Amino acid sequence: MIFSYNYLQSFFKEKLPTPTKIAEILTMHAFENEYIEKKGNDYILSVDVLPDRAGDCLSHIGLARELSVLLGIKVIYPKVKIKETLKDKLPIKIEDNDDCLRYTASIIKDVKIKDSSKWIKDKLEVCGINSINNIVDITNYVMLETGQPMHAFDYDKIVGGITVRRAKKGEKISLLGEKEYVLDESILVIADDEAPLAIAGIKGGKKAEITKETKNIVLESANFNPKLISQTARRLNIRTDASIRFEQNIDPNLTASAIERAVDLIGLPSSKKIDVYKKKLKPWNIKINVDEINKTLGVNISEKEIIKILTKLGFIVKEGLIVEVPTYRQDITIPENITEEVGRIYGYDKIPLTLPPFSNPAQINYDIFWQNKAKDIMKELGYSEVFGYSFIGDQEKDDFNLSVREVINPASSYYKYLRPVIFPQLINFTKENLKYFDKVKIFELGKVFRKEERVVLSGAVSNNDYLRVKSDIIALFNNLGINKVSFTKEEIKIGKDIIGIMGIKSGITFFEFDFEKIQKNAINNREYKHVSYHPIATRDISGLVDEKIDVGEIVSKIEKINLVKSVEVFDVYKGENVPSGKKSISLRINLQSEEKTLDGQTIDKIIIKIKETINWEERK
Repeated sequence: MIFSYNYLQSFFKEKLPTPTKIAEILTMHAFENEYIEKKGNDYILSVDVLPDRAGDCLSHIGLARELSVLLGIKVIYPKVKIKETLKDKLPIKIEDNDDCLRYTASIIKDVKIKDSSKWIKDKLEVCGINSINNIVDITNYVMLETGQPMHAFDYDKIVGGITVRRAKKGEKISLLGEKEYVLDESILVIADDEAPLAIAGIKGGKKAEITKETKNIVLESANFNPKLISQTARRLNIRTDASIRFEQNIDPNLTASAIERAVDLIGLPSSKKIDVYKKKLKPWNIKINVDEINKTLGVNISEKEIIKILTKLGFIVKEGLIVEVPTYRQDITIPENITEEVGRIYGYDKIPLTLPPFSNPAQINYDIFWQNKAKDIMKELGYSEVFGYSFIGDQEKDDFNLSVREVINPASSYYKYLRPVIFPQLINFTKENLKYFDKVKIFELGKVFRKEERVVLSGAVSNNDYLRVKSDIIALFNNLGINKVSFTKEEIKIGKDIIGIMGIKSGITFFEFDFEKIQKNAINNREYKHVSYHPIATRDISGLVDEKIDVGEIVSKIEKINLVKSVEVFDVYKGENVPSGKKSISLRINLQSEEKTLDGQTIDKIIIKIKETINWEERK
């Protein structure tokens, strides 16, 4: 809601803090301030009043009441003087008190419809309301001040009396500045003996509107069912300042004081208030407990301080810590609401940041921990996670010559075997996805079923670049803290333990590991090693090796040699100009010492040792 800084100041003798300071105070203890804007000699404060406080704070008096508590200064309420000397009466009837809790009206005669005084125009303009005429402007001004919406009818256009009732099906009304609406029984209206005068709580109609010719008026101040107003506003797609307030729980005891304030501002004698109020809302009691308040807030506020805070807020604290709640605070219904009030006024910033004690700290589930970590690493390496069925059919079984366990009562005649491995499914997934994508890299971490249930990590890549996929696997293991990995032609080992397989089928490179074995070797707390201050020396070598020796095995042997930092394979070739039984490979050897810069002689010795280790032959 838009609030006027000068309007708020009018409720206090003391000078208020700056608009910025007020915004800070409200943000810390009540509502967030969306923005501050200078407008003429005034300031706009756009305050985000929460729904539970809309009933008492969508008004300047309501916000002034909050500032009074937070700043420790007294609110000065407007003094009202009225003369109820007119003898005129108006019959008023409420058909259903659940629709309208209270309806208050007053008649004023011999009014002159004219422009409003400048000070009222200025207040309305700052709050975003256009000036219409003196009577309509006063009803809007009272709404901004008290939070109670009002309406004025032309008294001479009312036929008979006023009835608050549901509309009749097919009944029509033309609203002020709006089109004609067709009504039904779900809509509450204010009507005379002929037709509707207004849609209750939303907008007045043209039938009894105030015009320049109006001489006598009826002021209306009522309290309607919030749910009914909200439903009607949404249904008709009409949202007004009045409907916004009526959709909240406004204090029904406001209607009479709002009428009196409007009559006072008009400055003419009025009739006695015509007031229909059968189910009167009275203050209610809530018992509080100081220990419970302190326990909930995590502080130690004395009983005296709590009573002081509640008294400032307008509550009456009786003997036995019975709190009487004023009717304008309909958001306060349980002891916890009062605890919240004490906390926000005391100051959330004063509440110490202490964690509750944990007698049994949660234990890490390492199965989930390592699985999630492995999944994250695979995704960082460019793989997409997939999820396959736990069952396979005859095609996968026969294509890959799998030993399977058949399900006695399968859900489908096709999927009748428990999968013993995952990679056949991934190969098929890859083939299917290559219809839509140029490159596919997928993995699955899931269960397989052999003699016992196991968890495996399987992957497939849409090329036969064995070495590139191998580098991905090495990166995975390195990130899991596993360094003792070796590759043979089809097997992958940690030390001497076979943990998985790797191969190529139909141009697709695949791999599959027993994840439970990986998990046993994974290291969470890895030892920190500082980066060497000495440069890396790189040498590229090309030569011949026995074609039966796996490239991965060659790399593993070289990496075990002292001062070898890493090995990259950038070419493998068999064919023309390569002797039978041999293959040509090209390696990039990275060397580094932690103690010194390697000289040429030392590097040459290491290269010679590498060649001897792998039975290297120079190409002729």
